[in-house]
Amino acid sequence: MTMTTKESTLRQIGLLQLAYKNDLPEERLRFYVEMLKDIPPAALSAGVKYCINHCTFLPTIAEIRRASEKVATLAMGTKPIDSATAWGKVQKAIAAVGYTGVPTFDDPVTQRVVDRFGWKEICQTPTDDTAILRAQFRKAYESEAAHVEEVKEFAASGVPVHQKYLADAGVKELTDGLAARMKMPG
Repeated sequence: MTMTTKESTLRQIGLLQLAYKNDLPEERLRFYVEMLKDIPPAALSAGVKYCINHCTFLPTIAEIRRASEKVATLAMGTKPIDSATAWGKVQKAIAAVGYTGVPTFDDPVTQRVVDRFGWKEICQTPTDDTAILRAQFRKAYESEAAHVEEVKEFAASGVPVHQKYLADAGVKELTDGLAARMKMPG
C-alpha cells in the first residue's frame, strides 16, 4: 500500500510527538503537516531526525524546513557556488574558450551573469580594469543568487510563482533530481 504525501508527512511529524514532552494539539499538528507536505519524504524524515537530535525544544516549521533543505543539498551535491568560485570559472573559460567562443557554465547563475555582461565584453576588459570587472561580477552574481533563493523559498511556501522564474531558479530540475536520488526503499 502506497502512502500519500500527507500520510508520510504526518508520520514524520508524529516523531516530534514522541521526542518532545509537549504534545502537538491536533490543530497545530495539521498545520505542521500542511506546511511541510511539499518536502520530499526522505528529506523531511532526515530533517526531522536532525531537529530531534539538535533542538532542545519542539522545532518550528522553519527549523524543520532548513534542516530538510540542508539534507537535500547534501544528498544532491547541489551546494550553490559562491561568487569567487564563479569568477574563477569565468577566468578559466576566458583562457579555454577565448573571445570568439561561446562558453557554457554548469551553474545557471554564472551563465545568466555572463550573458548579462556579454562574453565579448568580459574578454575585452583591459587587464588594468579586471579588478573592477571582478567586483561588478561579484555584486551581480550575489544579486542573482539571492533572487534564485528567494524564488525557491516562495515556491516552497506555496506562493504562485510564474513559470519563467521557476525555470530561472532551476526549481523544476532540483525537485525532479531530489525525488530521484532520495527515493525511499520499498
